Amino acid sequence: MRPPRVLLLVSAVAGAFSVLATLFSESRAALQSSLVAAVAFLGYVLLAGRVSPRVRTALAAGIGFFALAMAIQLWWLPEQPAGNGWLEPFYAPLDGSGPDVGSAELGPVLMDQWRRGIDRERIAAVGLLLGVLCLAFAVFALPARHRSRRALLARVVVAVLLLAVVGADAWDRVDDAPLPGLLGVAWPALLATLIVAGMVVLSGWRADRFALVSLGVLLLAVTAGTAFTDLADTWAAWQRFADDSGDAFLSVGVAVPSDRWADRSAVVGAAVALAGPALLAIGALRAPRDPDPT
Repeated sequence: MRPPRVLLLVSAVAGAFSVLATLFSESRAALQSSLVAAVAFLGYVLLAGRVSPRVRTALAAGIGFFALAMAIQLWWLPEQPAGNGWLEPFYAPLDGSGPDVGSAELGPVLMDQWRRGIDRERIAAVGLLLGVLCLAFAVFALPARHRSRRALLARVVVAVLLLAVVGADAWDRVDDAPLPGLLGVAWPALLATLIVAGMVVLSGWRADRFALVSLGVLLLAVTAGTAFTDLADTWAAWQRFADDSGDAFLSVGVAVPSDRWADRSAVVGAAVALAGPALLAIGALRAPRDPDPT
């Protein structure tokens, strides 16, 4: 078996294991497997297909930025509290290993930890943005193909609907939180979402015969939109607790997971995040060899 196919197989197996680990809420194993999948797929991109150097370089850079973001998240993981979700900063362990502060000082300490978590999520979104920019350049550099005006209109409608759904979801989550603060925190994910929306339209002229590029772009749009709405939701929740004039208050308790199985949306999100860039890159690598159907 040729090395590119071996690397593609390794990437697929590691990606499947990452999704399985997400199903069982094993965050470290999921990130490790995702990183292995990304590195193996990066090798595949560098070796497979006959494509122009600028397309291959852009694809490799995009996958590399995604892998770097995974590595940074994996490096931060030991510092995060055990368990799932952003509610963890509100809880202290029973063995007394939590912050050695008085009850009056515990709230600010936990709020500061929560804020640092938001900053880390924003840095991860910067990695997503850089990866999206590289993949957008790769799609733009593919050979142009003729498409009808009806197909163009359909893609424009899909892009507009995508932005409308993401915007409505984010607006519903932030509620009355100040918009400038939201944009200051979530701008990398928002910009990535806007770029991918443009890629949805552009990919119509750069698609391969099996439309893998278009499908990959669509899945990437879901990933970028989810990253934006999640970051907006996290920041808005922090803002409400940090607002001294609000009625919300922090309380210390014990986090007891009610179910070992992860939420289905997390599993689907993990699968989509891995499949999107992979399908886009595979389609881009084979696009120059596919004849224009028109």
